[in-house]
Amino acid sequence: MSHNTNDFTNVSHSRCYRISSTSSIKIGWGKRAFVWCIMLCVPILLFSQQITGDKFDSYVDSLSSDTIHISHHPKMQKLKKKVKHTGSILYRFVKSFDDYDTTYISPNYYNYTAMLQNTNYFQVYKLQGRGENGIRQTIATKPAPNVKIGPYFGWRWIFLGYTFDVSHPKALGESSELDFSLYSSMLGCDFVYIKNTGNYRLRRATGFEGVDPYAVHNMAFTGLDAKTLSFSAYYVFNHRHFSYPAAYNQSTVQRKSCGSALLGMGYSNQHVSFDYTKLPQILLGGADNDRIVDELKFSKVNYDYYYVSAGYGYNWVFARNCLLGASVMPSVGIRKAKGEKLKGNEVLMDLKNFSCDVTSRVGLVWNNAHWFAGASFISHLYMYRKDRLSLTNSVNFANIYVGFFFNRKKQYR
Repeated sequence: MSHNTNDFTNVSHSRCYRISSTSSIKIGWGKRAFVWCIMLCVPILLFSQQITGDKFDSYVDSLSSDTIHISHHPKMQKLKKKVKHTGSILYRFVKSFDDYDTTYISPNYYNYTAMLQNTNYFQVYKLQGRGENGIRQTIATKPAPNVKIGPYFGWRWIFLGYTFDVSHPKALGESSELDFSLYSSMLGCDFVYIKNTGNYRLRRATGFEGVDPYAVHNMAFTGLDAKTLSFSAYYVFNHRHFSYPAAYNQSTVQRKSCGSALLGMGYSNQHVSFDYTKLPQILLGGADNDRIVDELKFSKVNYDYYYVSAGYGYNWVFARNCLLGASVMPSVGIRKAKGEKLKGNEVLMDLKNFSCDVTSRVGLVWNNAHWFAGASFISHLYMYRKDRLSLTNSVNFANIYVGFFFNRKKQYR
């Protein structure tokens, strides 16, 4: 059974807001409210760009002229000045997101965009346990991949599209993917929500005596339910010369090679339920020959991760209108299991409470400011280490696209 997928994308002058989801998504009220807050904040920020300078003044004047002569009251005049001042500060703050040197970065000259995009999502989950006798056993699994394709159409900062699932996977359970990315010259953020319930196949298993690692390859496995929730935000230091949007949403063009240091922070939650009894009998062994180590007989892992991240991104303009961009942002932070209470001195003294994750991006783009084509790859690596058990969750998104801009903006005619 295939799942249709809706992709909605909003693109501003140098921003990309992308939401991808499958039709089977079910989000709790708390997370649903969080997602709606993001979706409401985006148009507010974008709208603030439209009310600038004299336009903002005329907008406020029009509001005051519609009142019943009370606008001449001293208090109303003072309120009017405060509103103008607040709007001016908000405008300058939002405008600073896209403050860049045009000798390094060219803006988008057109109002409309049309694009065809292929989106691919795939995930790898690896579980590793080390027994008391030192034997290491590893089980690698993956859910059925999603391959989607569809058209997109954009007007200035609004970008909408619809993609169809063309992979037709034989679903063993329910799966949901939701990713949200914002790219601006100065700031960016990522939101990821992945949920798979029993929709897995084994890739390989190592460390099991007498069992070939690929003897279980592509076998169905319904004993793993996993949920990933992650949000991160980061700051681009050299944002006047280095453009993240040029590599990942085509709203600008990088003209000269340049790089920048990155600094961010974020939160993630990993919730894994595991039923080892549903593994193939070849891994379990018999009553007198138990092959699996006790460390892999866990039933649930649920933890929060609070972290800071730092990294570097570089855009290489290797030919005219051609760009190869890459960035890596490793993170370090505190991992806390649900229900676990940690005192301040225990957190700092025990290295087991610290963990590391990594976010990587690669983008290849050809963009002559009228036509564009390219590919991008974004990978989120989440790692859990506790005693003799470790979990590694790799979430990956790959996109291939081609499109064009049309209807040149008045200021560039």
